[in-house]
Amino acid sequence: MTDFAKVPEASIYRLALYHCFVGEMVRTGVTGRITSRQIAEDLGIKEETVRRDLSYIGGVGRPGAGYEAGVLFDALTIFLGLHDDYPIVKVGTAQMLSALQVVFPAHAYGVRPAAYYSELPEDVGKVVDDIEIKHITELPKIDPSLGATVALVACSPGWVQVIIDMLYEGGIRGVLLLTPAIRLDKPEGMYINQVRMPCDIKSLACRCQVVQGSVVESGV
Repeated sequence: MTDFAKVPEASIYRLALYHCFVGEMVRTGVTGRITSRQIAEDLGIKEETVRRDLSYIGGVGRPGAGYEAGVLFDALTIFLGLHDDYPIVKVGTAQMLSALQVVFPAHAYGVRPAAYYSELPEDVGKVVDDIEIKHITELPKIDPSLGATVALVACSPGWVQVIIDMLYEGGIRGVLLLTPAIRLDKPEGMYINQVRMPCDIKSLACRCQVVQGSVVESGV
């Protein structure tokens, strides 16, 4: 059994990336073997890094022969704990929850929405994906039988800290935060991965200020 304490955080992230990459191949009907070199080249990662990362999941390939795509996908699925459609909680408005299911169809990626919550009182009782939306004040009472320890949060910025605190009280220990809050008080023992879209847009804007190979200077 893998001792996850000995697996670097960066390796765990890359293994999740490999899972998405190989899963896409499997879903599109790609069969046969896949090599660490192919993974490395397609994802822009050093080949030795890919080999080292994959060593954590056990002997699923042979040196020089690569990996059967389906076998590698299954091994990554088990390593990441996704083999039973990992349950997650989603927090956002009814409109946002519906939109997220379009851009991120959870079932296609090994996770399963277990409960929905909204900060808007008028959303309570609405049904999205056959799940009835509850108000965020119910978060501290998340049903333990759902087995959910991870949440995807796409709420209004003003609600972020309140929701994170209530999620922690409800037993959630991991949050993927899609709300552009900059300052957060993270509860001890909670992991938060955040997509800061405004910051990402600004960094892209800076990188793209290139005209004919030179950076555009302010005021020019």
